[in-house]
Amino acid sequence: MSYIAIAIVAYMLYAINGVVDKFLLTKAVKSPAVYAFYIGITSPMTWVLAPFGLKFVGPLDLLIAIIGGASFVVALYFLYVATRQTTISRLLPIEGGLVPIFTLVFAYLFLGERLSQTQLLAFGLMVLGAVLIAFKYEKGGWYAKALGNATIAAVFFALSFVLTKYIFDETNFVSGLIWTRLGFFLVSVSMLIPKTTRQKIFNAPKETSKGNIFLYYGARVSGGLAGLLQNYAISLGSVTLVNAMQGTQYAFLLVMAILLSRYYPRVLKEQISFAIFLQKIAAIILISGGLYFLAR
Repeated sequence: MSYIAIAIVAYMLYAINGVVDKFLLTKAVKSPAVYAFYIGITSPMTWVLAPFGLKFVGPLDLLIAIIGGASFVVALYFLYVATRQTTISRLLPIEGGLVPIFTLVFAYLFLGERLSQTQLLAFGLMVLGAVLIAFKYEKGGWYAKALGNATIAAVFFALSFVLTKYIFDETNFVSGLIWTRLGFFLVSVSMLIPKTTRQKIFNAPKETSKGNIFLYYGARVSGGLAGLLQNYAISLGSVTLVNAMQGTQYAFLLVMAILLSRYYPRVLKEQISFAIFLQKIAAIILISGGLYFLAR
């Protein structure tokens, strides 16, 4: 299976994870720090892969791996803060557009990655498609703080992906995954230092219903598998192009939103007019065109 197909499966799982995360952040675990903590603290579970190829790396590579992993948890925190400050429909176009662009810049500077003309065309189509499929006009405009936090999240996501790709190139997939997850763990542990955050973290399981806990662990399974597949796709191919494929996640989200609005409107409600439907179709055509040129 090519890295393109692997990335598409990863983004399908991310779509499932995204719906559940949005529900939990608004209904159950309302602290971004708490949510980011419980995602990062489970990272030592990747050590079960150690017998399948773990290799030790030099001090500099270890530091880069830790920074790459830590950047991802920091990005999650700022993304969750922005999610609490504004609607997800405002966030998705920003993340879908800025993460691939920052990744393109960082990969050019740090990895020396150069895309061919066909790959650049595919990149442009997929990024435009991602922005178009996620864009939704809402009165009131952007909150400056939410926009700032979303941009910071995009920078750290891009930095994390590029540094992770660097580690994959320097060692093997299993080693890269394990050493970058050390960064996840260290940032999560540091969140226990502030007393107020520590109290929220310890109180969260007591304040969450059994149903929501089940949803949380279900989201962590889908999110963990999605992250594994996304990282594997990055290790096999271009980190820039894998990130540009994020529009496929929004296409899956669109299908899920339509189904949930029809059968479970209390979970997610999506109003789709004829004009919005045409917008989504145009976006899917752009994304499909990008995938076509990428696969050539």
